[in-house]
Amino acid sequence: MATSKRQTRTLLLFAAVALVAAACSSSSSDSEVRDFSEIQSGDFEFSVDANGVAKMNVVTDVEAACSIAWGEDESLGFLHTDLDMNGGAHQKHEVILVGAEPGKTYNFRVQGSVPDGTLFQSPLATFTLPEAPEGDDAMDGGDEMGDHGANLAEGATVLEVSSIFSGSWAGENAVDGDMTTEWATKDSGDDAFIEIDLGSPQDIVGVEFITRSMSDGTATTTEYTVTVDDGETFGPFPAGDPTDAMFADAEFTGQILRFEVAASTGGNTGAIEVRAFAPADG
Repeated sequence: MATSKRQTRTLLLFAAVALVAAACSSSSSDSEVRDFSEIQSGDFEFSVDANGVAKMNVVTDVEAACSIAWGEDESLGFLHTDLDMNGGAHQKHEVILVGAEPGKTYNFRVQGSVPDGTLFQSPLATFTLPEAPEGDDAMDGGDEMGDHGANLAEGATVLEVSSIFSGSWAGENAVDGDMTTEWATKDSGDDAFIEIDLGSPQDIVGVEFITRSMSDGTATTTEYTVTVDDGETFGPFPAGDPTDAMFADAEFTGQILRFEVAASTGGNTGAIEVRAFAPADG
């Protein structure tokens, strides 16, 4: 009897996997996929921010889960999904196009699904990324390098985090110097923290916490603190974002830095980058 139940459960599992595979299969007929314009509200918008990060934005008039397939020719080859990952469909979609170069033209197709399982897909088309902002139009992260030296947190060892949403959203993403990656918690909200090891005691003159956020307004850190070597705590400081990193003066010497969210809009809080700067002559 036990063996029979196990066999039944195994068959059900295989059946479920088969259904998912069938739903995701590229062999679906045209009659099963509807035009994306049926749920689209406004044009596809392609942009490059001050950090050189390429993005695609689109709004749908119904809640949907979306992604974009893109590449240098009609075979495409890259597939990137909506940054929002709060467990459900939504209407404002933003996708980072990792590796896309400003000024180049690419082929693309956007696809999405709605809660009743209906699939939508846009026709094959092209977009040309604008050049990255320069001069007065460019943002430098809100601080002047003349006020400080190198970011000593880049490449630091992550000792502990409050949680991670998944392996793709690990704490190491917050110290990799890459503005296209993020550390995201699994609903830690105001309890989020990340603890890093600089490798040896270092003189620090300022810190930054560049918050991640989601299009529904959640996951945005507004204030944070920094505790040094389990001792003195500095802050709270206002958290920054990719256009204004909100450099905060904080002078101390330490090796283990614990960045803690002091206030947020809740949800999957985390950081694109956390930073700790050496003196200008360091």
